[in-house]
Amino acid sequence: MLGAWACGGRAALARSRLLERLCRAAMVSVPSLNWTVTTDAPDADVESMLVTPDTPWSALTTGRVTCWSTTPGDAPGFPVTISQSGSYRLSGNLVVPDATGSGIQITAPYVTLDLNGFGIIGPVVCTSGSTDPATCPPATDGIGIRAASATGEAGPPGVKVFNGTVRGMGGSGIFITGLGSSVEKVIADGNGGFGMIVAGRVIHSSGNNNGQSGIFGTTVSDSNANNNHLDGITLDAAGGVSIGNVASFNGRNGILAPNGTVTGNTVVRNVSFGISATCPSSIVANTVVGNTTGSIDTSRDGCVVVNNATRP
Repeated sequence: MLGAWACGGRAALARSRLLERLCRAAMVSVPSLNWTVTTDAPDADVESMLVTPDTPWSALTTGRVTCWSTTPGDAPGFPVTISQSGSYRLSGNLVVPDATGSGIQITAPYVTLDLNGFGIIGPVVCTSGSTDPATCPPATDGIGIRAASATGEAGPPGVKVFNGTVRGMGGSGIFITGLGSSVEKVIADGNGGFGMIVAGRVIHSSGNNNGQSGIFGTTVSDSNANNNHLDGITLDAAGGVSIGNVASFNGRNGILAPNGTVTGNTVVRNVSFGISATCPSSIVANTVVGNTTGSIDTSRDGCVVVNNATRP
């Protein structure tokens, strides 16, 4: 369901004031925290904006003002559903009150979601010390941002999420299973499940203090995964890359790499191994220090393990 309506178009200011009141009335009449606003008719070529009802109207009066349901078949409430390809932008925090509820459901391919520095925030609270793995309530099905099929098949391809926070969700913060997807500059903190699961690239992001693992991805770079209850970073078993990350103080492995490339990471004081790899894998030029069970673990034949700086 989409807790959203749309206002946009090309009109004189006097008329827009009248329609402003109509749109505002529609927003207030429905118990939803956020609304979708477009600058023209809702189609794949229009940038849309997820906004709160108190967003300044001056931001929305660039054209003819009308109100409509932005994504077909949607209704107010959670999750907010994006069922048309295009660009969307958050202009306020989206607060999900129930740990079993989800924030945003993306069902269309080639969606770009700009969190715009805001957050999708659930009610879950995880606890951890500065050097201890997180302890969270049991995970639920509540997902912050979901772009995944309910049948287990790949989700919509080409989904991009960037520039914001997803925290306190009952389940995973982000769950995106479509090929060619990416997450950039997103903080996934204190969620009951994974911080983020991405069938694609994760860059300049963090998955910390989550109830399961911090980051699952195909390519993970320049990111942090610390103080998670299980592993810090898990690479896709189909072949993944972890480069330039920090993965420390996790309850299991710092980096789990089945058939992957692990290069230039810093991995410190995890409860199990710093890096655990299924061969063939390449583990090169990492710094691995003070992990309880051991520095680097490999299983099967064919791994390349060179130029790593390790200390028990």
